[in-house]
Amino acid sequence: MLVYLDQNYSSRIAKHLLALPGQEAFGEVWEALLALGERAVAPPSPFHVLELHGGYLLPTFRRMFARVSGGFWVRPWPDVVRRQAQRGALDPSDFLWRRGSWQEPADLAPLWGLLDLELEGDFYQRAAAARAWARRRLGLGRAAEAAPFFQLLGRLVAFHSLERGREPQPSDLVDVIMAATVVPYVDVLASDRYLREVLERVRAEVRVWSGRNREVRTLAHWLRRLGL
Repeated sequence: MLVYLDQNYSSRIAKHLLALPGQEAFGEVWEALLALGERAVAPPSPFHVLELHGGYLLPTFRRMFARVSGGFWVRPWPDVVRRQAQRGALDPSDFLWRRGSWQEPADLAPLWGLLDLELEGDFYQRAAAARAWARRRLGLGRAAEAAPFFQLLGRLVAFHSLERGREPQPSDLVDVIMAATVVPYVDVLASDRYLREVLERVRAEVRVWSGRNREVRTLAHWLRRLGL
């Protein structure tokens, strides 16, 4: 089973491991993951490196992921996208590798401006326009838009463009690219409440849990049941 703990979840597990208060529920998820052993892989990614900025949690992240990653990393997202488009199907080898580094953050520059596009039309028209724009920015042919990355990316961007009453956040672009990269491959995504709700609204096919205490404990219980 492939589990992705996004920056929000990973940071709160790391804080639990540092004995900081208020993170007990995340400690339950951590213990449940450890109990699964080799049956679950939770890799780090360049997105983690980008959002950590080399901060005080980095040593704990290193130790933490060394125990649950199986030695794997998520490939840089442009590499995942290109390999996925070339293959025309999903394969774990296009997503995971063993050459990641805590000194190599994700580079979002190829898709800067994605969430600032002035999209028009209904949800589906906006999603199609976002897919085409992103595909061109990555230098890929039109057929690449059928790849799961572009399909989900388009829906996420369309949702953001139609949303009213929420202030954009600096992390929105990271979340959109991260989700479009990892969701097609993983069995479980542990993220924040907003991204969970967005993924459910766009009908992403993945189990998602948010960082609310009740959901965190539900995830821990679900993982423990897998270990029985």
